[in-house]
Amino acid sequence: MAVQANIGEDVTQLRARYGSAQAVGGQMLFQHDGYSIAVYFDGAHSGMEVFVRDGSKPDKIDFTEQDIEQVLAAEGEGLTWNVVQVPSGKRTWIRSDNKVLARFTTGDKPGDKYLTFLLNAQ
Repeated sequence: MAVQANIGEDVTQLRARYGSAQAVGGQMLFQHDGYSIAVYFDGAHSGMEVFVRDGSKPDKIDFTEQDIEQVLAAEGEGLTWNVVQVPSGKRTWIRSDNKVLARFTTGDKPGDKYLTFLLNAQ
């Protein structure tokens, strides 16, 4: 799978992985491998990345369990993800080094699904 960015990368590293980006407000928006990836920065490095399916690949319209597993693995830097129970009931994981949180969210509309990664501020 081509999605391989890691939280904490700078713009140069992100562009090397995903190609060009569009600046939208306080974020960079990348289109890569069937995903729209919104990257928010904490200073010069990514602090949050949001993955959604962008519809550019007809066979990859919906966010599947396999997609979740693949993106978690890509963002894991070889580490494992542990399930975290949260009051909202949303599927949430913390990386085994406790540096990154991930949350899968399903919206009200069909296809409104996204996987968010953010630095775990400690």
